[in-house]
Amino acid sequence: MNASTQAASIGAMSKIASIPLLFRSEFSSAIVDFSPWTMDEQTQQECDPNSLDFAFSFPGWHSYLSCGCVLLQVCFVNKLSERNNSFHGIEAFGHGHRKQYWGFSSMTDWQFYGDSLPTETCQQQLKYIFNQIHTLFGCPASLSN
Repeated sequence: MNASTQAASIGAMSKIASIPLLFRSEFSSAIVDFSPWTMDEQTQQECDPNSLDFAFSFPGWHSYLSCGCVLLQVCFVNKLSERNNSFHGIEAFGHGHRKQYWGFSSMTDWQFYGDSLPTETCQQQLKYIFNQIHTLFGCPASLSN
């Protein structure tokens, strides 16, 4: 679900605002979109209500990331507004104008997959960001490089 609609408390707002800062600390040219999904009914029905979704776009094509846009989904077990909610993990996808080039999930093996992967350096930068997000939500990850 669009991160812009998930800020139910000041604490949640602070964590939501921290994610683009973490991303831009490694990829300074990224432009953040807190609302990557359109608000039409069909799209909203297909969105995961238990996630914070961001899009990070780059001017043109980011050759080292092998994409022009990274869709980042910070996933939770339940809706963020529920008291007993817990962090589940991160999914990220590298997109171009025509297709998805790569994917990543911290909920499985912390490995990238797809047709055109980011460089090893960019993979390590992204894993660093994802580990920081895990820590932000009180769930430090053990990185498997």
